[in-house]
Amino acid sequence: MDHDPEFKTLFYDAMESDSQMMNLVVKDSKPVFEDLNSSVDVGGGTGTIARVISEAHPQLKCTMFDLPRVLANVPTTSTGNLKFVAGDLFQYIPSADAILMKLVLHAFSDEDCVKILKRCREAIPRGR
Repeated sequence: MDHDPEFKTLFYDAMESDSQMMNLVVKDSKPVFEDLNSSVDVGGGTGTIARVISEAHPQLKCTMFDLPRVLANVPTTSTGNLKFVAGDLFQYIPSADAILMKLVLHAFSDEDCVKILKRCREAIPRGR
């Protein structure tokens, strides 16, 4: 994508459009989020899903986590319960009660998926 700006724009536009459907899902999801204090959207791209969740659940501390080069192209203004964090999911994932990954693992080998899922487990506090 870094070599084809037009494709990159189309890709991110498509992902953001697809993420808008979360408005429909989140509005009826109170039981899913009611016992959580925090969530992190790993590989969240433009932050659309994290924004939808943070607006629907203002008590939830939401983190949108993606590569620095991805966040460089996204308005990352943190709001009351939403913050943006740049990093590499192979190095660490911010701590949270729940982790969301939409269309992330399919881009990696099985071995890399195991590494990512281990990082997810490390990020979720014991007892959750």
